[in-house]
Amino acid sequence: MDSCVAAAQPELRRRRAAAADKAAEDEPAKVHASPPAAPARGPAGEPALFDNADRVATVALTAVALLTRLYRIGRRPVVSWDETHFGKFGAHYINGTFYHDVHPPLAKMLVGLGEFMSGHNGSFTYPLGSTYPDHVNYTFQRAFLAVFGALIVPLAYRTGRFLGFGRAAAAMAAAFVLFDNALCVISRFILLDPPLLCFTAMSLLGCAGFSAHRNQPFSPAWWRWLAFTGAALGLTVSAKWVGLFTIALVGLHTLEDLLALHSARGSSLRALAAHWGARAACLIVLPALVYIGMFQIHFALLRTRGTGDFKMHSEFQARQYNSVVAHQPHEVALGSHITLRSHLPGFGLVHSNSSLQFPGADDECIAAGMPGKQAGNWWQIVSAQARENTTASPAVHIADAGIVRLVHVNTHRFLRTAANHQRYQSRDRRVFTGSNETSASPWDLWRVHIVDETSPKPRGEIHTVTTRFRLLSPASGCVLQATSERLPAWGREMSELICTTANATVDETTLWSVEQVRDKRFENANFRELVRRRLLRDTLWINREMARSNNLLIPDPDRYKHTESGPWSWPFLLYPMRMVSWADDSVKYYEVGNPLLWWASTACCIAYPLQLLYWLLRWRRGRSSWQPGELRRFWDASKLLWGGWALHYLPFFLMSRVCYLHHYLPSLYFALLLLAFEIRCFASWYLPRWSPLPIAAAAIAAAAGVFVLFSPLTFGWDRPAKELAHLAWLPTWNLVADRNVAV
Repeated sequence: MDSCVAAAQPELRRRRAAAADKAAEDEPAKVHASPPAAPARGPAGEPALFDNADRVATVALTAVALLTRLYRIGRRPVVSWDETHFGKFGAHYINGTFYHDVHPPLAKMLVGLGEFMSGHNGSFTYPLGSTYPDHVNYTFQRAFLAVFGALIVPLAYRTGRFLGFGRAAAAMAAAFVLFDNALCVISRFILLDPPLLCFTAMSLLGCAGFSAHRNQPFSPAWWRWLAFTGAALGLTVSAKWVGLFTIALVGLHTLEDLLALHSARGSSLRALAAHWGARAACLIVLPALVYIGMFQIHFALLRTRGTGDFKMHSEFQARQYNSVVAHQPHEVALGSHITLRSHLPGFGLVHSNSSLQFPGADDECIAAGMPGKQAGNWWQIVSAQARENTTASPAVHIADAGIVRLVHVNTHRFLRTAANHQRYQSRDRRVFTGSNETSASPWDLWRVHIVDETSPKPRGEIHTVTTRFRLLSPASGCVLQATSERLPAWGREMSELICTTANATVDETTLWSVEQVRDKRFENANFRELVRRRLLRDTLWINREMARSNNLLIPDPDRYKHTESGPWSWPFLLYPMRMVSWADDSVKYYEVGNPLLWWASTACCIAYPLQLLYWLLRWRRGRSSWQPGELRRFWDASKLLWGGWALHYLPFFLMSRVCYLHHYLPSLYFALLLLAFEIRCFASWYLPRWSPLPIAAAAIAAAAGVFVLFSPLTFGWDRPAKELAHLAWLPTWNLVADRNVAV
């Protein structure tokens, strides 16, 4: 039934009910009428919310959405904006080379699927600004993703129907999504946003569909929509971490539902346990399985050494084809040249060179963490008494509790701890390379403590990749520890390495392994037989690396970029974004939303809490004229829409990372549906004699008119931008003025 409710006089209610009976549109009963009878049920026991007329409307909306998203989609034959990143990532899935990115893999795998279906062989790397070669069908690749962007339109219609919108209101909500220029233009390139928006819309649809069947617990339809919601949540978070906001929305909605069940009379403990278990299985376990499953596919497709290998731990690299870690000896002995890998994600390998020195300490070179493989990462492991020759035979292996020294291969300096607390940022002992191999001291000594061995080899000796161990300084009693802190500029912002006296014996920050070894005395081993792939460990590791990389995406205060904008400006559309070069003869795309829809939806989102406060005060004063069940129906629909807007928008104010206008688009989807909902409610409250159809038609026509007005910037403009100066509705829009030209 219609969700809109309001306080109205009895005579107004009677007039409105009479008008509803005469309406040509087959809508549910108006909310101002007396409590209506239960809705008719379909043959499967579902509410009859979707009939043949709805199906016709859905097909029509889908067709128009596809037209707007696909129209002249291949007009610009140049790698544009973030196509350079995501097109390249998609190509990696075709050629199988491992890469690193800040986003989960699903949307990028869909990019790769589109490239594969277009016949791409993975050789083109999508350099920014380059013209697509003839063998790359970029038009199909863009069109494949544009379909996801088009699907949010019929999904919006179906969601509106489940939330109690009439057909006119649901069509209005879908049309608002259809005729927003920003949602349209973002769907016309090789980007991650179209799948993200599609999966977000699917999650909202699933939540609304499940709510519509809440009175049919454990029925097939109830289970179907609950499982659909969980799967959609898994897909959303697997596309981008913004999906966590969608999970929060559904989680809060589910918690409210369960608490209501707990408060209801007659609910048995067994029934409550069944409800909690069903939600946990479908909304926690299922999304987690989908998320992990996407990484399983990700790892299975990217089996060859690539640019992102250095971000992963040694055992992962040892199973990659053509990896340098996979082709080396498994044995380590005194005299071997090694690299030391920390088990703290993000730290990398222990690095040093003669140009990195602590301020005021000319004889102390910095030893710190370096993610990549460089010449300064190599150390020679020698005995406590003397330096060993790499050709010495028989080889002396490093046993548990053995004491060794580490000599930097390039600078010939020992790795040592300070004789007192001299660390730059705390009271822990700093680690550095000091003097040279002729001036050894007790501060150079390290005792090996083997923690575990993952290969079939015995645990008593260090082996490459598969042995985890700690290094303790006998002189100071401290443990070599990696940290996530960064050194200042004089340390090139490398990860800090310390020797801690704290109790860190079970901390991953003190765990080390030998990632590479150079020693001609030993034959290369087959690491694919020695190392097992562990999906959960690899997924956890790469997600921590993703989080760390994402946190590094902070704006540069000394550099202005016209594409960046703050979250405070998004709802007001203050800073639209040039997506491509703004040269007069280039095809130009401008990410600007439909101003009418953005400003109206922003007004609704800002006014909604005040609206609730007003009704709450009226209720407290005993002046509320809500009929039984009306407030509940209004709350059920509006809380999802406003809550989705708030949860997808407000957290950006807490983030330090660089932000762009397109980060607002998931919030905009919820805001547009809320706008349609409020228009429908306003008409029900104040225009009871009006049929909802002309009101919706007028709103749709206004949105479509503004969309057409701005369509040259959506479908591509190949003439000088000054000819569109009349579209610069705000002085902050850089539609004409060359503030900072894109590349």
